[in-house]
Amino acid sequence: MRNRSTLIFLTLAIIALLVLGATQQGCNQKAATTRFNTSALSLSFIDNAPPSKINTGSQFQIYVKAENTGSQPVDIGAAKFYLSGMGNNLKNFNTVMQNQGQLVEKTSQQEGGFETIQFAEAAESALIINNAFNFTLRADACYPYATSTQATICIGQVDGMCTLSGEKVTTGSNTNAPVQITSITEQTQGNRLYVSFLIENKGNGQVYYPNFDCDKYFGTASSERIREEQKKNQIEVYVDPGQEDLKCTLQNPSGGESENSGLAVVGRKVTCTKIVGQQTYPTVIKINLAYKYVNSVSKQLIIYP
Repeated sequence: MRNRSTLIFLTLAIIALLVLGATQQGCNQKAATTRFNTSALSLSFIDNAPPSKINTGSQFQIYVKAENTGSQPVDIGAAKFYLSGMGNNLKNFNTVMQNQGQLVEKTSQQEGGFETIQFAEAAESALIINNAFNFTLRADACYPYATSTQATICIGQVDGMCTLSGEKVTTGSNTNAPVQITSITEQTQGNRLYVSFLIENKGNGQVYYPNFDCDKYFGTASSERIREEQKKNQIEVYVDPGQEDLKCTLQNPSGGESENSGLAVVGRKVTCTKIVGQQTYPTVIKINLAYKYVNSVSKQLIIYP
């Protein structure tokens, strides 16, 4: 009797271990979270240029390092840099600069291009004060950038050689850039296939339509700034359907709709359609995004008497 009880116990224990092992294996088979590399131009103040503590009468440099850590090159003079926050507190500085050399893209074979933006060589305090004074110095970069996306989609009415359901965007589908296509999904209604993709700003800056005027936005005329602000979260999209008769509905910047090339709004889905037959097969969809991007860096300064 005791041996029989022992055998039953051992059998139950083995079954429990097998169930636990299968559960853990199932967990390990879960799809990995899609990762997005949102690099573009990164900005940083050069150490001690300016120093965080400034004595009245002393001169100092204002240098910002701009480094391209994304996948899109920035041509000579294409990036504009704006210094703000100093008001009448400082003197002997430039407020607007641009890159003097090409900032090449970062790849597995090369580091991204970088440049030191020299706003001032001999800036100094313009204040006459009795007590320490705090303020924030800020540098903004405004530049054209682009994202290329490639994903495999399924053409057909039902699953076959490929699967219609599920997310088509995976890690590596997008090039390294702040604006990403974060989702591509499919569904069918009869013989009509719908392919939808979502565009999101995953970076830490703001995105604008390619004709966004950096100088007008950062200029002194509030009316021009307001006009340029209306281009926020608008980007240019080009869909390459390859050999497929895939039609994607976009906006025409001049009004109305356009097909496969035009304006899209960040945060909204773009839908493409195609009449499909009985055959099911995988194919590649390529989507290119173009835009202006604005991001910044700040530093706290203290001026002493």
